[in-house]
Amino acid sequence: MVITEIYGGVLLVIVAAIIIVLFVNDFIRKRMVLACRNILLDREKISQISVDNKTADYLLRNYKHELYRVDEIISKENNLIKYKLCLKKRSFDFYLKKQNLWNYKVVAIKMY
Repeated sequence: MVITEIYGGVLLVIVAAIIIVLFVNDFIRKRMVLACRNILLDREKISQISVDNKTADYLLRNYKHELYRVDEIISKENNLIKYKLCLKKRSFDFYLKKQNLWNYKVVAIKMY
């Protein structure tokens, strides 16, 4: 009886830890998308951080549309996070830099 209580408690702790990790992961992804959305609201910043004029022109025309994720591809190289998002019918790579635990800063945007 005592053994089942111990294993039940351990199982409960493991399930709770998994749920917490999933919530934190989802919150971090939402913060990344929020940083990308906020940058689209500032028209001057779009021109500054876009990799080329084609990307800047498309973003300036369609900034009011909603960003969405098609796949969960996130890669990290040299302290830059590459996050794939879509706006209208085009795919973009948003390059983010982590400022602190919850905040991200968009440093570049590239359109495919």
